[in-house]
Parts: sequence; C-alpha cells; structure tokens
Amino acid sequence: MYHPTLRRIIILLLIVPLVMSLATGCAPAERETPSTVLIAADSATAEDAPDEEDPSDDPTPVLTETPAPTTMPTQTATRTPTMRPTDTATPTEALPDPVPAPVEETPTPMPMLEDEEPILDEITIAGDEEPDGDESAVDDSEGGIPESDDPQAADPTVTPDDEPQTDDTGDDGAADAVDGAAPTTDPEPSAPPPSPDGRPPRKVLANYFAWYDEGTWSSCAISDGDRPIEPYNSDNEGAIWRQVRQALDVGIDGFTLQWFAPGERTDQNLRKLLAQSQGTGFQSTVIFLRHIWHGSPEPSQDNVAEAIRYLIDEYGGHPNFLAVDGRPVLIFADVYRVPRTEGQTPQQAWEAIRARVDPEHRTIWIGEGLDPSYLAVFDGLYVYKITHADYPNDYVKASRRADGVRRWERETGRQKIWMGTISPGWDDLRSGCQPDVRVPSKPHKRDRADGSFYRATYDAAVASQADWLWINSFNEWVEGTYIEPGERYGDRYLHLTRELISAWK
Repeated sequence: MYHPTLRRIIILLLIVPLVMSLATGCAPAERETPSTVLIAADSATAEDAPDEEDPSDDPTPVLTETPAPTTMPTQTATRTPTMRPTDTATPTEALPDPVPAPVEETPTPMPMLEDEEPILDEITIAGDEEPDGDESAVDDSEGGIPESDDPQAADPTVTPDDEPQTDDTGDDGAADAVDGAAPTTDPEPSAPPPSPDGRPPRKVLANYFAWYDEGTWSSCAISDGDRPIEPYNSDNEGAIWRQVRQALDVGIDGFTLQWFAPGERTDQNLRKLLAQSQGTGFQSTVIFLRHIWHGSPEPSQDNVAEAIRYLIDEYGGHPNFLAVDGRPVLIFADVYRVPRTEGQTPQQAWEAIRARVDPEHRTIWIGEGLDPSYLAVFDGLYVYKITHADYPNDYVKASRRADGVRRWERETGRQKIWMGTISPGWDDLRSGCQPDVRVPSKPHKRDRADGSFYRATYDAAVASQADWLWINSFNEWVEGTYIEPGERYGDRYLHLTRELISAWK
C-alpha cells in the first residue's frame, strides 16, 4: 500500500480542484453596494447599452472609482445676467466670465417706464388748487372786489383778528402766517413768475414820510411806543442821506414821499431827498396829497392841476426823480376824493385835470383804488392799505385786483402798471390822539408774527404778477408799518426786505 504521506498528497490533489470548482460555481448573483459611487468606464446608460452577459459571469469587470461629490455636479449651462428692461440675451449661449463692475457710490435709479408720471405731479399742495370754472370770474364766496376804497367793504371770508388764510379763489398760497407765532424756520421767498415781454422794468419802491421832528418820537401817536434807533428830524440832510443808503443797501429803488403842496415842508424835503440821492441809481417820486390836504387854500381842481404841473416842471427832469422811458412817474392817494364840480364823477374830475396838465400823457400816473374804470385816466393802480380791523387778510385779494388791470389791458390794448403792496404789519391803535389827513378808519393791529406777515404779503403780491412792488412803509411810525431800524426790532426788517427783493429781482 501507499505510504501514508503520499496518500495525503494524493487526497489533497483530488480535493483542492473540487473545492475550487465548487467555489466558482456557487458565487452570489448580487454584490453588496459599495460605499463609494462606481461608474462604468463605458459611458452608455443601461437603457442604451446592448444586451450583455450577466455581470456575475464576469468576475473581473473594469471599474473606475470616484469619491462622492459634496456639491451638485457641474453642468454645461448659460448664466442669466442682471438686465435692464431694454437688455437682451440668448438664453442658450454660454457667457464669458463676468468682468467685475466698478463700485458706484450711489445706486443707479430704476428707469422710469414709458407710461409713468413723476410722483411729485400727483401731490396737491393745500391752498394751490385751481379754482373751478372761469378763473376770471369773481368768487361769490368773497362777495367780489369792493368797488370802493372804503376799508369797511364787505368781505365775509375774513373775520376780525383771524389769521392770514389762503384766498378761496386760488390767487395765491401766501396766507400761512400766524399772529404772534414765530416760524421755526424762515421759508424761502417765493420765486416770481417771469415778467411778460414788454412790461416795464421791475422796481421796488417804499412809502416815505418827511414830516417828523424831534418831538415826534415822544408823541402819543407813535405806534406801540417804539422809536427809531437814531431819532431824527426829517429836515436833516444827514438823516436823509442815511435813509437813502439803508434803502439802497437792501435793494429798494426809490422812495414815494408823501407830498402836500409846492413850497410846503414836504416839498422842501423832496428837494433834499433828490440831492442826497445824486450819484446813485436811487429814484424817488411823490404820493400826491394836494387834493386831500386841508391846508390853505382848500383843495380845488385849479390848485390840484397847478401842483401837478409844478412837480413835472420842477422835478420831472431830475436824474433821481423816478421816470420810465423818460416819462416822470407820479403816484396819487385816495383818487375818489378829488374836488369835483356839481354832477361830476371822480373819474371825470381827473380826466379834466389831466387834460389841462398832461393831455399827451407824457408822464405816468398811478392811482390808489380798486375800480379799474380809473384806468381810463391813470396808467396804473395800487392799494394803500392791505389789512383792516374787520378784514385783516385783505392782502390775499392781490391777484383778483391785478386781474382787473389785466382785463383792462386786454380790452383796450393799452398797457397798464399793477403795483403790488407788501407790508410787515400794522398797528395804529394809538393814532386816535392826533388828526390825520386820510379818511379815519377803525384802529387795529396786525401782528408782524416775526416776519411771517411780511412774507405772506410778499407772496400774495408776487402771485399777482405785480409789475412793481410797493413797501408800506419805510418809516410810517404812526401806523406801525416801518422797516426802518427801531428799538424793538433792530434792523431785522431791513435784512428781511433784502431777502425778499433779491428773490423777486
């Protein structure tokens, strides 16, 4: 028999092939999924691949191993850029890498679409609404424009001592001042509308009084007990020189001196005023009072005509007497109070006087009044008093009064001047202790409101498209309308006047 060792070798030789054969034939049909992603080297998907043998038949397939991605796999695609509405791009094109844009300090505003309106156009400012219907029609809610200079003319929209308010007609938005309340900030003055072509050059005149003396400043009539920083005598040439310089410095073009008669004190001071203005562009004129002056002789059409002729002959050619295109300018107060013959209207009386003095209209006459029919004689109109005891906000009617002048121009084809009045306030509560040349009216006070009332009257005059502005006043210390430096307000109102004039011119 075989050696035991040899027998073991033979058994192993027989068993090993059998074991290997059994191991090969019993391999599992499915393999456990590995923890890594296995991607076949052949890129075809299972759907596209041709029929193949079962992978179990191939114990050694070729595999490629890659780590599992931590992000989405990169794909070939286009980048959609940020575009304005007008930009275009092809969505299937691959765009190059973007070039970094420079950093802008302020973002570019979004472009306005074609049908969009600016937002500001949708905002309505209180007090600026357009009136309904015909703008030239008189608003019945205010009772119309009084056809009289009577300060007590009806005006139901304004009650005694109420605050400035916007005129219902929409003429202006000027009346926002509050009595006694100082504004927190000084608003910018309203910018003026442009003057129509062919209008007279813009001028700012200031009401001026030349009958004060040293005793005036202790008088019972001085407004609210105030007085100038430098009390003066109106005859003093140094005082006149100082006043001219103060007015020039803030942009006033000239004074309108309250004038009574030839040779009288106001006439003498007119001569001094013109002399102290020489060498400057300061041109002054008069507010004619001869027809209402109860001096000797009493007013008549004859001496009124003589006084006008005197002014034209004596001062009309002076370089510092106010003139436009070589035509001297005269301003008249209270035109309805002119001396008349029996059955004669005030307008007819002035027509007769002008026919005697200036039939060819070589001078310019501006009358105080509200009735446009006076424009048949006068070359312009203005209003002296724009606040009254019963109607403290009368100034808001400036645009409606100007409309009367403009209608006359359209109907006749003759150009006229509208002089808009502005004023810092009013206080004649103490004036009753002395007589006045003007028609007495109920004393009243219109508070300055720290300049707000002055601004409101300015805004109303500017809104009326005034040809000229008239400040009432430079130095009316009885009615309390002065802008001349005083102990109470200092020179505040000179500074405010400069601001307003600068905005208008």
